[in-house]
Amino acid sequence: MMTASEATAPPATPLLSVRGVSKHFGPVTAVDKVDLDIYPQEVVGLIGDNGAGKSTLLSLLTGYNRADQGTFLYKGAPVSITSPRESRNKLRIEMIYQQLQLAPDLTVWENLFLGEELRLWGFVSDRRTMRKRAAEVLERLHSKIRPNDLLGSLSGGEQQVVAIGRAILFDRDVILMDEPTAAISAAKVEDLLQLVRDLKALGKTVILVSHRLEDILAVADRVAVLVLGKLHCVVPNRELSIASLVHLMFGGTTQSIADEHLLAAARWQVRRGGEGE
Repeated sequence: MMTASEATAPPATPLLSVRGVSKHFGPVTAVDKVDLDIYPQEVVGLIGDNGAGKSTLLSLLTGYNRADQGTFLYKGAPVSITSPRESRNKLRIEMIYQQLQLAPDLTVWENLFLGEELRLWGFVSDRRTMRKRAAEVLERLHSKIRPNDLLGSLSGGEQQVVAIGRAILFDRDVILMDEPTAAISAAKVEDLLQLVRDLKALGKTVILVSHRLEDILAVADRVAVLVLGKLHCVVPNRELSIASLVHLMFGGTTQSIADEHLLAAARWQVRRGGEGE
């Protein structure tokens, strides 16, 4: 009989692997020899203090920046990532930026297909098919948004749905979300978190970066912690609290709830270049 721990264990073969990846900006090491495995149909919370390397790591996965060393593997096979297009095609990644890269003066369906329009006979825009597929994607996301709605007329949360819709439309495997709740109202945060759960139910993998640790605790299966560019630890989201995550973010090595004295000691050690608690 399968135990509870076996039932929740990740599959043996990672969907996406990062091996020894580093990135330097002049004398600054933003990402330092990171090893990380991401598995199919899971939500991974990526956390760390300001300057920990979260955004830089995402930029390497998307091909916006190129790693100085290290390798990426997709389903066990090494791939080279030199551009966002290669990231989408080789790693099957879609990035949802904090500042959404959408066109407010275009319709929803035009934004969904922006840069990847469908054409008839190679040159005529296939508007009917694009509208139809846009409606299907919005329905899968349980959204009331209509393909012909002007994007600029939508709320911040609704625009997030459109951005995520591109990942579904083009069948990306991994969706990276950088502070997705930062640009929406507090009342819409739970809707966004439910959308993350829906993506997992659709078979997608989500890497979620958020300063709102309560959002991470609400949806993540595992939490990866960066400290000064290094991957400090990866922990399952079981019996975690905001206090224990903060403790880990500042170099702590236990998942126990940290009191203010422990947090202060961890911050002091990390900022001196020590190894933390």
